[in-house]
Amino acid sequence: MWQTWAYPVAFILLVILPAPWLGRYIYRLMERPAIPGETFLMRCCGIKNVAEQNWRQYLAALLMFNAVGFVILVAILLLQGVLPMNPRHVAAMPFAMAVNTAISFVSNTNWQSYSGEAQLSVLSQMIGLTVQNFVSAASGMAVAIALFRALSRQSGEWLGHFVRDLLRLSLGLLLPLSFILALALIPQGVPQTFHSLISAHPLDAIAHQNLIMGPVASQEAIKQLGTNGGGYYGTNSAFPFENPTALSNWLEMIAILLIPAALVCTFGEYIQNRKHSYTILATMTLLLIVGLVIALSQQLGSDSALAHLTSVKGHWEGIESRFGGVLSTIWATATSAASNGSVNAMLDSFSPLSGMVALTNILTGEVIFGGVGSGIYGMLLFVMLTVFLCGLMVGHTPTYLGKPLNVDIIKWVVLTMLVMPVGVLVIGGASLLLPNIHQLIGTSGPHGLTRLLYAYASTSGNNGSAFAGFNAANTTQEYLLALAMLVGRYGIIIPVMAIAGQFIKERKIETGQVELPIHGVLFAVLLTISIFLIGALAFLPTLVLGPVADFLSGGF
Repeated sequence: MWQTWAYPVAFILLVILPAPWLGRYIYRLMERPAIPGETFLMRCCGIKNVAEQNWRQYLAALLMFNAVGFVILVAILLLQGVLPMNPRHVAAMPFAMAVNTAISFVSNTNWQSYSGEAQLSVLSQMIGLTVQNFVSAASGMAVAIALFRALSRQSGEWLGHFVRDLLRLSLGLLLPLSFILALALIPQGVPQTFHSLISAHPLDAIAHQNLIMGPVASQEAIKQLGTNGGGYYGTNSAFPFENPTALSNWLEMIAILLIPAALVCTFGEYIQNRKHSYTILATMTLLLIVGLVIALSQQLGSDSALAHLTSVKGHWEGIESRFGGVLSTIWATATSAASNGSVNAMLDSFSPLSGMVALTNILTGEVIFGGVGSGIYGMLLFVMLTVFLCGLMVGHTPTYLGKPLNVDIIKWVVLTMLVMPVGVLVIGGASLLLPNIHQLIGTSGPHGLTRLLYAYASTSGNNGSAFAGFNAANTTQEYLLALAMLVGRYGIIIPVMAIAGQFIKERKIETGQVELPIHGVLFAVLLTISIFLIGALAFLPTLVLGPVADFLSGGF
């Protein structure tokens, strides 16, 4: 069918083409003298001194803001039973689940061990989760902007002001785009109401049924644009109220990668080197295309378990018939290439190698576009490592954008490369020692290992998607997964801010002709090799024991 390849091509073009324009807008938004109402809002926050901060002050402000957000969200979840806007009288969330959920949304992971329509009130969804969808996304972008400034400025120590950057990104970028997307989703059938229930009379039943409603469109919009992924309903974007039509599916799917792609171009504006940013963007796009080709070829092939029953090709178990295999596979590849855990199909039902594509996207650090902010600063860590290794091979002191890559910077870069192995192999491996692990993962053998591996990759990579059958509501798992989310988020942010602090102090120097070109095909190839050798090689044994063994055994 022509849709098999026309849809992926259209998707990639619709993500890439707006990126330069939106990237330049973000640059102008962040570097203009002020935005309307900025001074007033800063004063409302109790901030009178808006002088720029050094990296320690910037990081301290970010961590303090996130900590306060965590405490407030935990309080909302624990007290929702007595708070207003709870017409269905939803009880308080269990403490372990509340902690897990709060860490999940504050860290931009949006891992869901709960079912939103059953365990959250309207107020918890709207005031608790949706607010964090905005500010956690803006926090990640603020870190990226601070790193951009460090690499682009001549020297000094000032990286901007965190609260001012947060306000600009929230009010000048995320809020307008979310407003537009929500208005586009409402006519498609996505609810936006304060009415919690509506009675319906199904055609095949005599008794009426109560359908749970709420301010879904507003949460759905920022969930995708902020690469958050946490849905209003338990089945996420496979639920008809979140994603009712083919058009809503396309809008939400494009929104996942729209800002991450644009931020790569924003980086080019900061360093005044668009060729370098376009090379990074091309590398990300190529990796996405490779993943799409592998996933589509596997997902649309014959299902060996059903070959004797039907001539229809494709793996249809767990796939929404409204979207079909192609759009479901594009979504799964895109959402795992970004730190967005939304799904429009059952990942656990995907063919083993299609599931491995999604898993590999996360294990490499989600640098194939990645999350808003976290994707580009994660990719820049690989860029720095690539430049450093190539500099050593030619016997020259490595420099990046005219600034030396000193030992302290490389130490921080290498430290970030250990974050995913610690989260997945150490914390995830510790969960294998639990006595009831077989009940937690729902099955044994390679597929069970894949479920566990995916869960800890998803939380450590701040993605939030999961294979079905994994019991994330277990109390011990709640705390272990929360720890993985903290390690995955702040184990990267803290080193990135330290790297920014090192770079901003370095004065730019003239580079010679023997320096490695940081644009073009050669650099893209070297960068790709670095990503796979360093980002994915540590997980090769577990991939072989999990999805590869699942594929070879014919399991699904």
